Amino acid sequence: MNKHLIYIITIALFAIPNVHSAQTAPKKFTFTGAARGYFFGDRLDQDLAVEDSITIPRLNSGHVMADLGLNIRPNKNMEILGMVRVRNDYGGFWGAGVTFDIRQLYVKGVIGGVVRYQLGDINYRLTRYTFWNNDQEFFQNSPAIFKRQFDVVNYDHFHNLDNSWRQQGGAAEWGLVFNNYIEELEFHTFASRVRASNNSSINDRIFTGGNVQLVQSKFLQVGWNYVNLIDVEGTSRNSTLFRNPVSSFSAKANWDNTTWDASAEAEFGNSKTRFINDAEAPENDGNFSEVRALFKHKKTGLFARGTFKRVDSDFRSPGAQTKRLNFNGVPTAFERTGNDQNLRPLTMLDLMRESSMYNMQLQPYLMTFLPKYDNITPFGDATPNRQGVILEAGWKTEKGLSIEAMHANLQETRGEGTPEARKFTRTQVNVKWMREEISKVLPRRAAFEMSLRQDQTNRAGTEFYRGVDLTTTVASLGIEFELYEKLDLIAGWQFIEYDGFDYTAVRNNYAEIFNFIEYNVKGKENMKAAGLRYRFSEKSFLSAQVNLFDFDDADVNTAHYAVRQFMMLYQINF
Repeated sequence: MNKHLIYIITIALFAIPNVHSAQTAPKKFTFTGAARGYFFGDRLDQDLAVEDSITIPRLNSGHVMADLGLNIRPNKNMEILGMVRVRNDYGGFWGAGVTFDIRQLYVKGVIGGVVRYQLGDINYRLTRYTFWNNDQEFFQNSPAIFKRQFDVVNYDHFHNLDNSWRQQGGAAEWGLVFNNYIEELEFHTFASRVRASNNSSINDRIFTGGNVQLVQSKFLQVGWNYVNLIDVEGTSRNSTLFRNPVSSFSAKANWDNTTWDASAEAEFGNSKTRFINDAEAPENDGNFSEVRALFKHKKTGLFARGTFKRVDSDFRSPGAQTKRLNFNGVPTAFERTGNDQNLRPLTMLDLMRESSMYNMQLQPYLMTFLPKYDNITPFGDATPNRQGVILEAGWKTEKGLSIEAMHANLQETRGEGTPEARKFTRTQVNVKWMREEISKVLPRRAAFEMSLRQDQTNRAGTEFYRGVDLTTTVASLGIEFELYEKLDLIAGWQFIEYDGFDYTAVRNNYAEIFNFIEYNVKGKENMKAAGLRYRFSEKSFLSAQVNLFDFDDADVNTAHYAVRQFMMLYQINF
């Protein structure tokens, strides 16, 4: 343990001069990147009723890595970035555990002072129904002490706060400016390679699209959006070609005066799913529509938002429905337990640290999800077969207090397996408070956050099929307090309980439902943590914490177990 700590501190000492040299380097060359030291010490405690003389109860793991990037500007119209990742997993001595990877590589610039372009690695998004990278389960409302672990996974998998997807391809943007009636007409286009051909039975697959945005004024903007997932003909011997175009029209109107801010947004669109040269394949068309309005009182900080939406059951949008989490994956820590070596189910603890569970590629089908975690919006706002109303209200003050409440009342647009539609309700409350200085008497930074969410899925039963009744409750609490200058006490608690019954759909190769599986769950997960964090700067910190995780499920194969974990994280961005 002492050796690992010395290793982390050594990396930190070498990284600090690099930050200084980046600031004083010539303008044509800039160093950028990040460094990290990450260590886990895990101990598995199982229920005494479970006989286990095979599973090793303790695991130590971690790594040290550095992302080293060089930004080159050969002229004012061009920029080149190359970044290499050097990583050493703990236990790899004298270079045996060191890996080198190209983390990022792109060229971007301006042609003729008009067209902006980028080739190589690009981050792109459009709208929540066409091209959008949804957050993973539990990310938004996790306390800060757990969110730092999510941040590590998100950084490694190129998930940004703007919900863009990392793609490899090219993008171009340009615009036209007008003197009267219209301020600007913007054009955005991109194309990326999603899958490479194997020169035999798998075609090249590309994702392409763009939008046209008309800015009439600060009061009105309208746009047309288009994306398409395409198999490229002739890149293999497979004559079946997949096509999934999605197009939409969007508009936003803004209005304000001395008292109120108001806005209204709408988006309408459709999708077409086709398998060309396949006589057995269906042709599915789906539509969606969403209208939302926001009102905000400037003086008090009170706001209210209402949303009506409808998404057809056959609406398919790979760019907006692809999940970040691959729930078909397996955990690497304590993968199997018990003398029978049963596969341990995925938990919220794994979601925070298991890099292998995360997906970075657009998928042409609806991916697997866990209803116990999210049975209402597993594919984000573009989740198919949903319609209803969402009401939100909140209060944000200048003193750092934020209170938000939300209630969603949705149902299926078409019943699955029965004429009766399932009904969904979600109620959620979030409270946050943060001050850089509590008062002049106590000039210390402090933060508090609390979240509570309850999801319910219901459908009446008959003599022919069982009724659906599934409830999920998620609660969290987080505290940060500055004990001494830049030294923080951090603590958090997150809890999830699920209980009930539902049916999960079984789909064929064309994503059509052909069967259902009974889904019974009854269990809870409880995670508590506390530790210390020292903030060297806004971009660098060192934290050490203890996490206590408990899992209790009615499934006899998993029963009850706990994981006691010590975690140390050093992070620097430069």
